[in-house]
Parts: sequence; structure tokens; C-alpha cells
Amino acid sequence: MKTIVTEEELSFSSCEVGEITPAETLEYDIVVVGAGAAGVPAAGWAAELGARVALLQKEVSVVSQGNCGSAIIRSRSTEAGIEKWIHHTNSLCNWRADTKQLRAYAKYSEEAMMWLFNRAGFTTETEYGDGSKVDDNANPAALLNDGDKLSAFRSTSGDFTGVWKDRTNTYDYGDDHCYFWAPWIGPKPYNTGHALKNIVKNISETHSNLECFFSTPAVKIIKDGGRVTGVIGKNSEGKYIRFNAAKAVILATGDYTNNPAMVDKYCPDISDFDKKQRGKTGDGHLLAISAGAEMEPLGHTKMMHDFDSALMFEEPFLYLNMNGERFTNEYTGFVYMGNILRDQPAYKGSMLDPDHQDGSKGWYCMIYDNDYMSLPKDAYVDGPVPPQVMEKFIPGAVEDPKGVFKNLIDLHRCDTLEELAKELDIPFEKMKESIDRYNELCEAGCDKDFGKPAKYMNKIVKAPFWGARKHIRVSAEVSGVLTNEYGQALDNSGKPIEGLYCVGNLGGQFYGGADYPFHQTGLSLGRCYTFGMIAARHALGALTD
Repeated sequence: MKTIVTEEELSFSSCEVGEITPAETLEYDIVVVGAGAAGVPAAGWAAELGARVALLQKEVSVVSQGNCGSAIIRSRSTEAGIEKWIHHTNSLCNWRADTKQLRAYAKYSEEAMMWLFNRAGFTTETEYGDGSKVDDNANPAALLNDGDKLSAFRSTSGDFTGVWKDRTNTYDYGDDHCYFWAPWIGPKPYNTGHALKNIVKNISETHSNLECFFSTPAVKIIKDGGRVTGVIGKNSEGKYIRFNAAKAVILATGDYTNNPAMVDKYCPDISDFDKKQRGKTGDGHLLAISAGAEMEPLGHTKMMHDFDSALMFEEPFLYLNMNGERFTNEYTGFVYMGNILRDQPAYKGSMLDPDHQDGSKGWYCMIYDNDYMSLPKDAYVDGPVPPQVMEKFIPGAVEDPKGVFKNLIDLHRCDTLEELAKELDIPFEKMKESIDRYNELCEAGCDKDFGKPAKYMNKIVKAPFWGARKHIRVSAEVSGVLTNEYGQALDNSGKPIEGLYCVGNLGGQFYGGADYPFHQTGLSLGRCYTFGMIAARHALGALTD
């Protein structure tokens, strides 16, 4: 069935219909639309390969969110281990992922990540961020500071081997290995966007064949005889410019979470939740569809999580909704909390997006008492964080807290439950009733209400009492138009649309399940870096096996 673009969808985007007469025509080999985690690598690789490149961005500068990207390190993995990773990842995507795309990521992501770190100004060394040594030909990059506050400050790398298990899934790799490298760029408020800005600056200074056009959204695709041959952009002065592309147009404009009509149509699960990003109006999706591309089948994949209102976000303490009621088995974990909170009360708190000024879904409170540090080790999933570290998340407790978005600090410590209820803005009587019931279940050693494992059932009795008001927002919508393993957009017969690539959160079907798979930190950004590279090199005939 042919995807149809509606007027309502277009009204939220930068795209335009009808005849447009450009005031100027510029000639390039590659035109990249979108300067983010996929677009910057696409433009940078193309420029370094000698192509004349135009990089269009509707914002005033490079924009990207997130801190962690990751890559599969083939030199430290077995062939069977990589194939098992592909099978494992597909299982977490409800068996709807395009395994050719997963395989392409596994094959090329190491090279894409190393390029990004080197071009961003990080120093190259012969060890990974976890300190382990690798072969010289693996070309790794160390987790070192670039001298300007931005650094790759931690690593959550891992080795898929033996039995992998989360709270709901198990996968056995046996004796095989699939190693992933996951450095974090930051710390907050610095993120990947700052590294990408460095890349654009560094490459532009050495490659005059890369030209950047900020505040210039692409508003229309140009086709000639079935081939995409360029785009029309509109600069900040309202002037239309035709950007011809002799080789290819690479769309890398991000997702559609800020286009309410598209959200309601393709992923209604997230309609009532606040969005972490701004300006993600599905421009690339609509441009691609206008050129004959097809959207992924429903339902689309969402990424929803929260790290900012307190640490220990994965610990299964008591969870109460904003009515003061316990509503779930807390051992579920944050990965699926968005699904559970869809059916819980909305709340009017801070950081509401423009579409939810009267309140949004995604709010709940995590409650525990001051005895949490003395609980047995197996009472934790990850482990306790000392009170002195937690204090930077308490409003006003630390004068200048580091590593946290100050406007999202929402952890509270009070001498009484009544004071805590007031700070969290939940009804005290209902909260006390829920805590009394929870304590009763803890005493019995059996969660008859929700079935949480007994080892995580610990009474709330010792003052001061702690409560974090959590706000689950939509980080990204990671489904897009159908593409192949090279990033080429596909038409409704499954054939590549000549001259058109769609990468990053605009391309699919890399995932396919209702929820983004959280088994590997940094998979989302790593996929963006990788397919930006793949598209540029494939378009220029430079993708080697």
C-alpha cells in the first residue's frame, strides 16, 4: 500500500508543495540534508573521499543528542559470536529487524566509530576505554580529553559471551564472543553534538569541498526520470536555492517526534508523552515519501528513558504514580516503563513540551528510606549510591552540581513521609496507605500484589525518607522509511530509488519492535554514525568488503 502524505503532516514540517522557482542553482556531487549523528559522518566521509559536498541543516548549528555510541569490535569477536549477536538483537526487535542492516552495522561500525573519534579531536592510542589492549590494526581511540572540557569520560563496553540475561530475556552465546565498544562523550551538559561540531569545524578547515548551509532546510526533492538529482533549500532570508547532486542525496534529518500528526499516525503510544528533542518534524520522511519511498510497517519503534532526576534509576524500590498508588512490579526496569505509564495518570510538572502544557504521561515517584545503604548486596540490581553522591540531585543541596541537567534535578530527602509527599506533590494519605501495604508485603516476604521477587522487597521505615520524581520522556522515534543495507531508500516494490539514501533515525527497518533494544549501550548513535558512513561511501563507489 502506497504511503500517503497528509496536509496535516506537512503543516508541521519544513516541506513545501507546488512549483518553486529557485533564485540560485549550486552544483555538488553529494547533498546531505541534516547535520546530526548520521549527516555529519556522511558529509565528512564524502568530503574526505574528494566529493563536492553540500551539508544542509535547518537549525543554526549541528544538533545531536545523547552521550554514548557503540561499535562491534570484530577483532575481539568470533564470527559465530557476531552472528549470534544479530540473532539476539533481532529477537529483542520482535523478529522484525532487517538482519542485512544488523550485519552491515556489525561489519562497519568499528571503522565508523574510530573515524568519528579521530575527527572530533580525541587522541588515538592502542587501548580501549576499559584499559584492555587490542591489536595495532584495530585502530582504536582512547578515552581522552580533547583539551576543551569535552571528553570521552567513561566506557560501558561489554562482551556478549556465555549467558546474557536481563530481567525478562535470556540468550546463550556459549563460548563465542561479540565485543562492543561503548565510550561516553560528555560529561553533561556536553554530549555527542559537541563532538560533531568539532568534526564539521575540523574537516571544513582542511577540505574546501565541504560547504555548510545552516538555517537552510530542504523543502523539496528534485527528481529527473525516476532518479533523485537534488533538493531545493530555503535559507533564513526566504531565498530558494537549488542544490543539484550528481551522485546522491543523503537524507539524515532525524525522527518525527515533534510532528503530532505523524506521531498519532505511526506511533500513537507516545502521543501523550513529552519529547526530549525539538525540531524533529519528520522532514526527511516526508521528502523521501514524496520521492516514492515507503514508511516502515506499523508499529514503529520508540526509545523512552530517563537518567536525570536521580541515580539508581534501575533499582526496584517502591514506585508510586502521581496519585500515590503503587502500580507495577518495580523489577520491570526503566526499559518498559513507558509502556506501563501510558495507562497511569498524567501530571503537570516541569519540562512539559509545547503539546502538553496541561500535563503529560510518564510521571512516577521512586521511594526508599535511609537504610538503603545497609541492604544486602542481592537486594540491588546495580548497587547503592552513597547519600553524598545523591545530593547533587537534590534541589539546592549542592551549589554547582556537575554531570546533571540542573533543570531536571528532582530528588527529595525529608524527615517525614508527610513532608516527602508534599515535595513530590502526591496525596499523603494515599501515599501512606500504599507504603503501609508495601511494608506489610515486605514483612510477609511475598509480593501478593505485583509479584516482585522477595529479595527486592525492603520496608520503608527509617527516616530520612527519599523520593525521586521521575519523568519518562521520548528520547527518539527510531523507525523511518524502508531502506536496504546500504541506506538506499526503497520504493513500494522494494527496489532502490536511484540517487536517494535515508540514514540515522530516518532509515529502517533496523529495529522493528515496539521498543528500542537496550541490551547494548550506544547502539542508536553507533548505528547513525555507521550508516552515515556507509551511505556516503556506497554513493561514491568506495564501500569495500
